[in-house]
Amino acid sequence: MEKQKKVVDASVIAKLFLNENGKEKALRLKNAHLSGEIELIVPELLFLEVINALHYKKNEAISLSKVNAALFNLQLSIKGIDFGLLEKSIENAIKYNLTIYDSVYVSLAQIYDCEFITADKELYKVLNTVSLDKI
Repeated sequence: MEKQKKVVDASVIAKLFLNENGKEKALRLKNAHLSGEIELIVPELLFLEVINALHYKKNEAISLSKVNAALFNLQLSIKGIDFGLLEKSIENAIKYNLTIYDSVYVSLAQIYDCEFITADKELYKVLNTVSLDKI
């Protein structure tokens, strides 16, 4: 049986590095992924978004270089931006009034026919999107 796929966005992965609500749920997703129960799918832009978000948290305790290494050690299923994904993202951005960045995650979930998990309260109004709070 093929393992269950889930798309997660930067708001979920960033919680792995911060002490805030939702961290435990993000850790459960990470552990399920690393144990092979599920496959976490992300667009390559996730890495930029997470590092950037943590950079602006102004938390001196967070080493961005260590975060970078930790992100790659998660062995996420990284999907590159290609013509088809960007076309779908443009379509969804217009349809749901999203940024192209957010639309990429929604579009990946549609392409892979799986759940999209986010901690962004605006995003879980979109079809097949699940709030991290509900995990």
